[in-house]
Amino acid sequence: MAGGACCWRPWSAAARHSSTTDVSQGQRIRPREPGLEDILQDGRVRGGWFGHAAVDMEGRVHGVSLSRHLTEGDSSRLTMVERIREKALHLQSELDSIERLIVAPICLHPDSTGFFPHSREHLDIYITAANRLLRLETSGDMDRRRKSLLKTVMSSLAMEFCRLRVWVLEEATGEYSPATIWESIRRSRSNSAGSDDSWLSSSGSLTGTGSSDASTDLGKQILAQGYNTFAGKIYIDHRSVSILDDIAGVMIGAGYEHILRGAFEQHWAQLARYIQILDIDNILGGNMDEPREVLLKVWTSTMRIIIGFLSEMQRQLNAHGLGSFNELKEEYFLTIAKVSVMKLLNSASSICNQVCSPIDQSCEDSHESVKRDLSKMVTVLMMYQALNYGMPTILALFSGQTKEFILEEGDELIRRLSDTFLDLCVDVNALVKSQRLVIMDTGVHRTTRYIIYHMRLLVQQKCTINLILKGDFKAFSELVTWLILSLELMLNVNSRSLQPQGEQQIFLLNNMHFLLEEAKKNTDLRLILGENWLLQCHDQLDQCIAGYLDASWTPVMSLLLKRQTRFPTILSSHQLLYKFTSSFEMIYSVQKNWKVTDPLIRQKLRLSIYQKVIPLYRLHMENYSEKIHKSRRYNIEQIESQLLGMFEG
Repeated sequence: MAGGACCWRPWSAAARHSSTTDVSQGQRIRPREPGLEDILQDGRVRGGWFGHAAVDMEGRVHGVSLSRHLTEGDSSRLTMVERIREKALHLQSELDSIERLIVAPICLHPDSTGFFPHSREHLDIYITAANRLLRLETSGDMDRRRKSLLKTVMSSLAMEFCRLRVWVLEEATGEYSPATIWESIRRSRSNSAGSDDSWLSSSGSLTGTGSSDASTDLGKQILAQGYNTFAGKIYIDHRSVSILDDIAGVMIGAGYEHILRGAFEQHWAQLARYIQILDIDNILGGNMDEPREVLLKVWTSTMRIIIGFLSEMQRQLNAHGLGSFNELKEEYFLTIAKVSVMKLLNSASSICNQVCSPIDQSCEDSHESVKRDLSKMVTVLMMYQALNYGMPTILALFSGQTKEFILEEGDELIRRLSDTFLDLCVDVNALVKSQRLVIMDTGVHRTTRYIIYHMRLLVQQKCTINLILKGDFKAFSELVTWLILSLELMLNVNSRSLQPQGEQQIFLLNNMHFLLEEAKKNTDLRLILGENWLLQCHDQLDQCIAGYLDASWTPVMSLLLKRQTRFPTILSSHQLLYKFTSSFEMIYSVQKNWKVTDPLIRQKLRLSIYQKVIPLYRLHMENYSEKIHKSRRYNIEQIESQLLGMFEG
């Protein structure tokens, strides 16, 4: 190398540095072979190995001829450069080929939510691409490109895994479709419609009616209808098991397990999208404006079905060997279960939000407002009960931090329902006391019936309410007693608006007797109200009858008494009789259609009127001729018949 020839650099500075003598060993270390990046880097430096020539990233040499600057001893070096250049070209071509292979589906399906529509052919393409990339040995820029393509392939495989149809439903599971659930609930509601308390009979079908032992039936029936009944309704598609194993094997073996785990959370909507029942949003959808009792029944039915399906899915995952996917199947299931359960809890929260709407105090007729707000209490109580009995089974599906998260969310919702129920108790109690009734007749008012039926339901659910009250049975007794006393106060206040003489007493007689009989029929309600309250009710009924007689009949009978007093009257006997008869006929015409609901009370009231009117009238008629006795207007038998036909309504 003389004259104007440039200095030959057989390898980079790093390579030359490595060709030093190990002083401690006293041996000369053989210089390492220059790598592709070393040569290409040096080739880009003017005045380097190739002098004024340059080598680009693909190994092509630009500039002067190599042969003019290489000595005879450099031929081996030239051969090595050519091999490296060929290797670079091969790697470049391989990466280009793989990139075209994986990018083409994206271009063909730009609107797809995934990288390509699901098919085994596409999965094979990506698995093949992954294996080809894993076999390549690269460094520097090419290595970075290879890793970028590999990440794209792995993300696509993870996406396709989430889109894979793993579960198969039996054809018989049509009974668990959204349409079938709504049809069943609406049919049940229409069968119980037509009465003012149909909501209670509908609820009673879940809770049991007429028995104080029914206090836990809702939760038990909803959940004890059994999750085992879902065995055989859903199962793993064995054709998909090998695909699961292939995808998991490639990704876990290449160290990309984290991408597959991350895809579960990111693409949870794809994991079981074909099982509609697992997403309560598919069931409730745009139906949140349905009556609350309907939403409640749909929600509780859906909860039972969702938990049943999830339990069966978990059982089957644990029962099958899934190859490489065994390491991930727990997290895969937890993602599906977490999303399904959280949507279930969120929908319950939405229903609770409806319940928490303010009470309308401006309603002149309190029946609708009382009915609405008592039904809110029922809704909250039933949902609380369903969650309280369902949460242990729900939590059994989970483990680790996911279980702690679901427990926290469930407890928060249960606490919120508890607080809402207590707030509603206070609000409804105030509402009952303060509102005014529209009284159409003297019978048992529909609001009285509604509140008493509501009390019966609360007593039936005493165990659940005691949970809300943290076991304070005294507080539960006070809750029921306050509402009963508020009802009594409301009846008394509203009865004063009745104008005809005696109507107030008949109205109170009917309503208080109904209240008393309902309390006597329900052992728990009777124990809560106590014997003293029962005795007071009996006394109040007697007072109502006595008050009615004084208001309606004492003024009439006083006309007959005037003739027997020592004070003279300017009216003759015939005039007194005529005046009495006219007053009697007026009272009879007004009151004959008044309603006394209970036959025994009706008979007792008639007898009281008879005893007050007939003896005195018979005594008075002794002074009249037989002709007057036989006249239709003054005939005693006729008057008796009229009295005994009153209050039929």
